[in-house]
Amino acid sequence: MKINKMTSLRISAFLAGALSFFTITDVSAHGYVSSPQSRILVCHKDSKDTAGIPTLPACVAANDANVGGYAFYSPQEVAVYEARDNHQQWIPDGKLCSANRPMFAGLDLARNDWTATTVAPGPREFVWTNTASHRTTYFRYYITKQGFDPAGAPLKWSDLELIHDSGPESQKAISTHVVNLPYRSGKHIVYAIWQRDWVTDAPEANYQCIDVDFQPMPSSSSVSSSSSSVVDQCSNLPYWNSSTVYVGGNQVQHNSKRYRANYWTQGNNPVQSSGQYNHWLDLGSCTATSSTSSSWVSSSRSSSSLSSSSRSSNSSRPLGCNSPTYNGSYTYKNGDLVQNFGYEYRCTVSAWCNTGGPYVPGVGWAWANAWIQVRGCAIE
Repeated sequence: MKINKMTSLRISAFLAGALSFFTITDVSAHGYVSSPQSRILVCHKDSKDTAGIPTLPACVAANDANVGGYAFYSPQEVAVYEARDNHQQWIPDGKLCSANRPMFAGLDLARNDWTATTVAPGPREFVWTNTASHRTTYFRYYITKQGFDPAGAPLKWSDLELIHDSGPESQKAISTHVVNLPYRSGKHIVYAIWQRDWVTDAPEANYQCIDVDFQPMPSSSSVSSSSSSVVDQCSNLPYWNSSTVYVGGNQVQHNSKRYRANYWTQGNNPVQSSGQYNHWLDLGSCTATSSTSSSWVSSSRSSSSLSSSSRSSNSSRPLGCNSPTYNGSYTYKNGDLVQNFGYEYRCTVSAWCNTGGPYVPGVGWAWANAWIQVRGCAIE
């Protein structure tokens, strides 16, 4: 069959268009940090219901600074395709939050009014929602050093210190990591990097800035005592069996972790098929630490010490929250109060309050669907 010059040109144009399509599709297939919400996700949601026009002051300023006035339609596109673990080579100081992409330049603005999630030192769950799943070399989390001023200057690499490295992971629609947040005060930035496996997948890396606000720690004048015990949250759960049929809501234990079936499933290993929209939902480790603590405020005035000698010793008592510490093995009902990592929470949806995992108050990525934060439990 002879192919004339016009047909040849048409085929070449088609192939060029197809190659362009697949390149763009691959580049835009990433993810974003959905809990705590990243900076770009906050602006994306802020503009979602207003025809792409943000209303939050920081997001308005960021949108104006984006090249072309690009609205925050795609929070998963803050990425560098050729990164291959060379992040500082591709992203210079001051361009970290945008990944040096002009369309997201506004994300690099040094401001103190970015919407921030209230956090406390200690374990905190971070969740990536992946619009396309890929093999992963690592997820890394950095945090700004103590004394960092978010309004002082755009974020630099030297502002950060590494606090978590997940190591290699398989393909997942939802990636969850428990990150131990160090002591900080005031507003800070957590910088998250998702590096795909450049050997078996692609060299691309994705970047997210998450604004957080650390609450004050209890006064140093307080004296605290605590005790803890390990609780087995799987003691009454059956072991997963590949031949057993499970329906939505069924819970099992497997490899020292708890899982809940999202819908009908049989033969799907929870380790390989867990995620928000997969066969199983990972509810976390079978073991949890249940702690009790008490704190007393000691007086620094000699006059108070003298006067207190005439009173009962019961006048020194714990202040703040009196609710019990959250325990994943307990059954909670609507209205129950618990405290967890320095805050008090009230159960609003008992079915989810008793699920654990993503619904652990103040920690899980979906806890706000089950609990409402009442107050901080710091010493008054």
